[in-house]
Amino acid sequence: MKYLSSKEVSAILGVNISTLKRWTESGKLGCEKTAGGHRKFTMQHVRDYYKSNTNGTKSDLLSLESKEHKQVYGLINNQNYKQLAINLADASLDADESTVDTIVNGLYMNGTPVADLFDFVVDVAGNIVEDKLTKKEIVHTDAYLSRKIITRAVDALNRDKPNGNFNGKNALCINFEDNLPDIGVVMSEVLMRHNGYNVYNSGSHAELGELSDIVIKRKIDIVLFYLCNLQCCNAVVEENVSKTVSQIHSSLKIAKNLKIKILFGGEGLFLLDDIKDKIDNSFLTYNDLSKLI
Repeated sequence: MKYLSSKEVSAILGVNISTLKRWTESGKLGCEKTAGGHRKFTMQHVRDYYKSNTNGTKSDLLSLESKEHKQVYGLINNQNYKQLAINLADASLDADESTVDTIVNGLYMNGTPVADLFDFVVDVAGNIVEDKLTKKEIVHTDAYLSRKIITRAVDALNRDKPNGNFNGKNALCINFEDNLPDIGVVMSEVLMRHNGYNVYNSGSHAELGELSDIVIKRKIDIVLFYLCNLQCCNAVVEENVSKTVSQIHSSLKIAKNLKIKILFGGEGLFLLDDIKDKIDNSFLTYNDLSKLI
């Protein structure tokens, strides 16, 4: 079981530490205490609070620290994914990690399916940021930092279900070399964990030459490669396309030899005309990925 600190929970709920302490003492928010008296939380504690209080009284809502977070909770309750995606993009560009955490975790705790959260909010927010980059309203560093901030919030969802209801299968998630940041592969990891897989995520740090050894050693059943098409991704720029295609061919050969399932995801894959028709298991959306696993 992985635990959240008081600081992390206060950021998720949009309240200060003293309010958090008062809520735990009154029983409004559950927690566990260490032998030394320190509070520790699980995502279930936060989810139970959220379900009990987001439709509560006006005084409950007024206890939230910021006006922006009250508005976010309203959008979440109304399932206004379009506006939430806009807010998520804006918050990530403003380096407002508290609001980013509130949107991602709030939707999750409100029962939004993980695939829908990723398809209709997180991916859309990424496209909004990409559009701003294309229009030169922001620079590459802005886009990169935005994606890293959102990635951290998404990765936190792994704390709730480290293996889901384990189905006995192991998965390996990999980004193609030079393809950073890793938000697509992190979302794939979260979704697979919530579907019961024990997931190893090597990000963009795995060499294909090591793949066979990793698959055998970790008893991998499924390997997932992710390739985005955003401007911060180097794997789909012209000078790297031949290298990426070669990597895909090598991956398919390894999967065939080891008799394992291999999945390819991300829109970047479909920019590679020489290879896309040779891949059987591919996905563009996380709802598509849910069907493949």
